Amino acid sequence: MQLPSSPAWSFCIKHYLFLKSTSSKTLRLFSDGNTGLVFILKGQLKVKDSGGSDENLPAVFVYGQLNGFQDIYSKDGTEILIVVFHPHGFFRFSGLPADEIKGQIIDAHFIYGNQLYSLLDNLRTAISYAQSIWLLETHFSALLKSPINHNDPLGHVVRSIVQLKGQTTVKELTGSTGYSERKLERLFRAAIGISPGKYLQIVRLHHFLSLIRSGKETSSLTIAGIESGYYDQPHLIHHFRQATGLTPTEYLSSANPLTVNLLAVDPS
Repeated sequence: MQLPSSPAWSFCIKHYLFLKSTSSKTLRLFSDGNTGLVFILKGQLKVKDSGGSDENLPAVFVYGQLNGFQDIYSKDGTEILIVVFHPHGFFRFSGLPADEIKGQIIDAHFIYGNQLYSLLDNLRTAISYAQSIWLLETHFSALLKSPINHNDPLGHVVRSIVQLKGQTTVKELTGSTGYSERKLERLFRAAIGISPGKYLQIVRLHHFLSLIRSGKETSSLTIAGIESGYYDQPHLIHHFRQATGLTPTEYLSSANPLTVNLLAVDPS
């Protein structure tokens, strides 16, 4: 289930995801341009280490911008809560440069000590989603690194990119913002963790996903690709596979989406 943050926290939190599974699953996570804070409320999640062995994930962890996709395994039933931040939301919340956590899964202990683990204990006994959100946002108030500043020029740039469905260029962004290309690059890498060009690619891909998931363009992936700014189908398929590990057809027919960028997939 996806639920919004309270208005007071919408400056950095996009939404909350409450996900439950009653059986073993392989979950594929790929980038949607956002970072997340994950609480494992029940069960255990694992990833494959560099040697191919299962490695337990921390009970509370942060994931940065993903370079590609990441497969996460649950051996038994699990229950997880994900705080999904806006692209630059975790930076605004934590003050931690986003490029320092890019492509990583980090135990929250290394960022906040044991504070989030005491919150985890309370979340595990919460009696409703509303109480969980209240617990989160009450606890987050003590963790906020700086006062809320509603003057958010980077947020305006990000919203413009989303409104344009990623179909603009870095040069056009510099013209509309007044920032030099170098300054825009620095801002994006520090606050979001990736370059403006990479963020444009992610937004285009997710617009394509929204079209094929809605069923409006299922008669032709080519039409959906053109609508999303992909005029070369091989380039679309290459980019899609690089981001998700699947072709668009496999995504629609084989994957079981829990959310747009988190899928239950067949490990074979």
